[in-house]
Amino acid sequence: MRTKKADLPVQELLEGEYLRVTRLHKDLNNLSVVPHRHDHYEMMIVTEGNGTHSINFKNYYIKPNRVYFIHPGQVHIIEPFERSGWLILFGEELFKRFLNIHPHEDEYGLLDSYTHNPFVDLHAGLNKIFSLLIEQLNTELSDPKQDVDILLHYVSLLLLHANRTQIVQHPQIQLPARNKLLFHKLKQLIEANFKQEHLAAFYASALGTDIKQLNKVCRLATGLTVFELLQERLLTESKIQLQTSAGSVKEISYALGFNDPAFFGRFFKKHTQLTPAEFRKTRMI
Repeated sequence: MRTKKADLPVQELLEGEYLRVTRLHKDLNNLSVVPHRHDHYEMMIVTEGNGTHSINFKNYYIKPNRVYFIHPGQVHIIEPFERSGWLILFGEELFKRFLNIHPHEDEYGLLDSYTHNPFVDLHAGLNKIFSLLIEQLNTELSDPKQDVDILLHYVSLLLLHANRTQIVQHPQIQLPARNKLLFHKLKQLIEANFKQEHLAAFYASALGTDIKQLNKVCRLATGLTVFELLQERLLTESKIQLQTSAGSVKEISYALGFNDPAFFGRFFKKHTQLTPAEFRKTRMI
């Protein structure tokens, strides 16, 4: 009889604090080498070390002076290798306060959960700025009467610098304001409905536009059609569920809106060259 897998572990490094700055090193947390989720936003600033990690099962290279931004709920794995740097951890409260001051920063760049490049490389000048801001954060955090507004503004400077630099290093087509708003609404709609609604026509209708126009905006922003973006989101969630859920492949297929588990299997194999069961075996925790 097959033993059902436990739910994916959650790395709880923030422990209810408003903000935490901690050293990045190989043995920080024993969950790092297995697929796990975070209960916090995380800016990972690497100063030493070369290796790999994955975010939502997409592999990325870690090297000195590279900064990654990881969202709560994303599945993360870091391979074991010697490394050094900083982790800046914060929760929804701080991030929402940041967006209230700087609206739309999460629509593009490093802070966009849909970005294909969740990292930025620090040039010498920016590296000095980051080092100074981290020093100031640590000084404020060590004060018994730490000021959360000061902490917010230091973190805001880090996020703004990183986001602006990421846009330069990984340039995207700048959408007109109207199209930018439409694409932002599309991403929100996909996040809310992708498990139930797999057809692009639903999203065009819900947004009060035609599919041709929506595809045009989506291609400009991502290089993908709405349907392709949906397929990518479904594939990512399929991989996550195969690691997160204790349910069978059949149960997962229904949870993701597939009426026929066999069709789910064909969909998954088309994109990964593996069946869902094979993928589970290669990713066993």
